[in-house]
Amino acid sequence: MILEFKTKSDNIDYLLENPIPANIITTWSLNPQSVIEHEEHRTASLNRRVKAALKIAKKGNLVGFHFHPMVYHEGWQESYEAIAKTLIEKFDPAKVAMVSMGALTFIKPVIKKLRRRGLASKILQMPLVQTNGKFSYTFEQKQKLFSTLYNAFEPWHGKIFFYLCMEDIGLWKRVFGHEYLDNEAFEKAMCESYMSKIEGVKRCTS
Repeated sequence: MILEFKTKSDNIDYLLENPIPANIITTWSLNPQSVIEHEEHRTASLNRRVKAALKIAKKGNLVGFHFHPMVYHEGWQESYEAIAKTLIEKFDPAKVAMVSMGALTFIKPVIKKLRRRGLASKILQMPLVQTNGKFSYTFEQKQKLFSTLYNAFEPWHGKIFFYLCMEDIGLWKRVFGHEYLDNEAFEKAMCESYMSKIEGVKRCTS
């Protein structure tokens, strides 16, 4: 069994003070600081999230990163590439289980709820298109977002499991250069990759 903790917090004291089983992967959702400040209210800053992840990795446990939702905004390319560069510089890929990507996506009830709450946000001002009952970016915009970020992680290609989260299957080949026959094949590849990393962590700590 593999258990993933996914967070935007840097409250990791318990994890630092206690043994963490190798099959627990702690992952962080990342976005440029400008997006965090305007849209991810009451969450840790990008710098604090990265520092927290580094502490867990240096302790000897696996971490992971979710770029989901990626937000198409002015200066997005430089911002996301800068995050990738920081992670590559700071982290040993042997301690990173995965990197996922997914675009900003809404269903109608969520949009209505956001409007009712009246929170300070520019998300609903963004041009989105409706596909399969959901509002998101165009296929071409998504391809550009994901390909740019994936290419920025070039030193980690083949060392870390990259995947798209709940995205059009047609994007996989264009972004990664490969695709899976079905969801079962994808899950099998993911599990094998994770278990390989978990066994590596076990060997280092035994």
